[in-house]
Amino acid sequence: MDESKAEKRIDLLNGSIAKALFWLSLPIMGTQFTEMAYNLFDTVWVGRIGHEAVTAVGAAGIFMWICSGIAMIPQIGGQVMVGQSIGEGDMDKARRYARESIQLMLAIMFIYGAMCIIFRHPFISFYRLHDAGTASASATYLAIVSAADMVMGLNLVMTGLLTAAGDSKTPFKYNASGAVLNIFLDPLLIFGIGPFPEMGVNGAAFATVFSECIVAFMFARFIHKDDYLFSGFDLFGGFKSKEVIHIFKLGAPPAIFNIGYAFISMVISRIIVTFGDAAIAVQRIGAQIESVSWMTADGFAYSMTAFTSQNYGAENYKRVGKGFRTGTGMITAYGIAVTALLVLCAAPIVSIFIREPAVIAGGADYLRIVGLSQLFMCYELSTSGAFNGIGQTKMPAAVGLVLTIARIPACYLLMPYLGINGVWWAISISSILKGAILNILFIRKLKKLK
Repeated sequence: MDESKAEKRIDLLNGSIAKALFWLSLPIMGTQFTEMAYNLFDTVWVGRIGHEAVTAVGAAGIFMWICSGIAMIPQIGGQVMVGQSIGEGDMDKARRYARESIQLMLAIMFIYGAMCIIFRHPFISFYRLHDAGTASASATYLAIVSAADMVMGLNLVMTGLLTAAGDSKTPFKYNASGAVLNIFLDPLLIFGIGPFPEMGVNGAAFATVFSECIVAFMFARFIHKDDYLFSGFDLFGGFKSKEVIHIFKLGAPPAIFNIGYAFISMVISRIIVTFGDAAIAVQRIGAQIESVSWMTADGFAYSMTAFTSQNYGAENYKRVGKGFRTGTGMITAYGIAVTALLVLCAAPIVSIFIREPAVIAGGADYLRIVGLSQLFMCYELSTSGAFNGIGQTKMPAAVGLVLTIARIPACYLLMPYLGINGVWWAISISSILKGAILNILFIRKLKKLK
């Protein structure tokens, strides 16, 4: 075995739990921060075109979100089963689940990508955007990025599989390289710098597609050379329906939640658009800034899933409990820091990304209100990762979906009194409830494992 590759994998079954979680999660958080930096830079460059462009990208972005949600079926299902199989000491089983996760991903992402290209105009028309030019730009953006859905899916699934094996450094290196490339290409293609033509919003889409393809190439090259999880890998090898169904059953609940979350966000966006297209821009910019905590906690959830799945597979339930308590302490410190930053520095942060005073004021309100829930959002995501690790993917999905749906009636209850801020309060309150409830439920689950 290549010793340099072995050194990248962290032993999650033995030794210090804090060190294992820290070193596993650090590259994942680095990846998320790099992705966040790309999203923020993208928002800055697109924002320079105007809030209409931000709205166009934001509307299409919901369908990219659905794409990521669908990819969670093989991503989460594969990650859990690979982790548990490694914990059991059965590498042949882990390799089968890794291969079948990729096969399943390619099939479903091809179908979804084709649908987004063919039905791009009807999909975008759901928003009932006031400006026809904005709607057309959004549909074109959606078609361009959807052409790369399969490579985006590969990058997501590979990140999950390698993390389950204790290797978060390789996904960090590849994903971060792609994000940096995207950051570099964005202004060149959007504004036509140097030999490139000015493409506006379409330039941002092409930059994303090219960068994702480069990352997918690096992952494919890794698969070809790896002698651990992908030893003897054959993409067209046996397709065991029983194991694929198992992957699907584990991955479907979180995927349904994330897709449902995206659709609910679309409904809420339609509520927001009644306040004008500028309000959608406020949500887009505010959500991108808020992602400083969301993306990091989501990255930490990967490490919680990997750690929990391996130790659960090894039937080391005491270590599962210690890992949850240690992880909760780590994410608590981070959540408090982010809450303070968003609440206390809201307006200056928003002003970095947009120049229009009305959007700055609205974005500051968004950050102050939603910022209050950041600690509990971190709890929600990290605890969901722990639930997934023990194969209990239905619980966090059910709690999350019910309370996310509750945002819609909450919006209508609060808007008559608080206006657009009523929407932000509905989002914040539901996040607080999700984080608190899931924490309590997992603590109860731990008692049953002992």
